[in-house]
Amino acid sequence: MTTLKQYEINRYSRILGYGAARGEVIVRNDDIVEAIDSSDEWIRQRTGIITRHRASENQSVTDLAIGAAKDALQSSGVAGEDIEAVIISTISHPYATPSLATIVADAIGSQSPAYDISAACAGLLLWHRPGGCSRACRYRQERPRDWR
Repeated sequence: MTTLKQYEINRYSRILGYGAARGEVIVRNDDIVEAIDSSDEWIRQRTGIITRHRASENQSVTDLAIGAAKDALQSSGVAGEDIEAVIISTISHPYATPSLATIVADAIGSQSPAYDISAACAGLLLWHRPGGCSRACRYRQERPRDWR
């Protein structure tokens, strides 16, 4: 059996900061219960959810990703130019090219390699730290189109 070699300097991954961006539109349980044949009370008792956010017509997946990236950098104390890789998991980026990761890398001032992976919900669980890389930004970003 082959053992993979790991660079000693990058032996352990750490989360240095995190960021989030929410849509501007607040959706309350009462706004959706008719469509799903439920009630506010049922949703609250089983999930604890009272409201959720969705993107407005003027908010793109790019806006949300850049907002989350900047929030994560501020939380971590790491400067954008010190990021060595930007990896984004999304299936809702509206363009094949340029990738969302390259747009975010540019917005945060990173000159690093940047690429998207398409793994839907599993993208949150996937982590790939490029070899020799000590600081990577990794995001999971979605903006469902026709939420009702």
